[in-house]
Amino acid sequence: MKFSLYFYFVTFSIFACKQSVPKVGEAPPEFSKMTWLQSQDLQWKDLKNNVVLLRWWTDGCIFCVQSADALNGWHRQYRDSGLVVIGLYHPKPEPRQCDPEEIREYVAEKHFQFPVAIDQDWTHLKKYWLNNGPREFTSVSFLIGRNGKIRYIHPGGEYHKELDSGHEKCVSDYYEFEGHILSALRESFD
Repeated sequence: MKFSLYFYFVTFSIFACKQSVPKVGEAPPEFSKMTWLQSQDLQWKDLKNNVVLLRWWTDGCIFCVQSADALNGWHRQYRDSGLVVIGLYHPKPEPRQCDPEEIREYVAEKHFQFPVAIDQDWTHLKKYWLNNGPREFTSVSFLIGRNGKIRYIHPGGEYHKELDSGHEKCVSDYYEFEGHILSALRESFD
């Protein structure tokens, strides 16, 4: 009897203490402790009534390189309609101190013209994505609607509209994501 009660207590404690990540329909966690490039520090209150696309990316990641054109294109095409693209740089293979000037070079190389924040200790990546356990990708994307709630989560990897052999899913993901962006932009502000 003592062993089974102990087992249930330990099991319950492990699951009760595990932090959950936000889901579609929920509000995203606030931003904190990040260095911002190409923008002042942003908070969700600053982004009210906009559609926000968050994309975690890193240097040397082929998925990030392949998705950069999509981010740049959506930024150019939809920013006047209310889309705010935010790139969240996270160093790989693990969290570490980053030199903001080095990250600026990567941002320039990818031609990002939108805000970029440095999530060097993966605080936000964990809060948004990794706290529920290991994931296949850390290059996750979140789409937040005008109402401040998560509308769509792309679980990582790449998305682009160039059809190369073996990239059919990437193209499909690109058009699915763009459909979510367009739908979110048509939402009312309420």
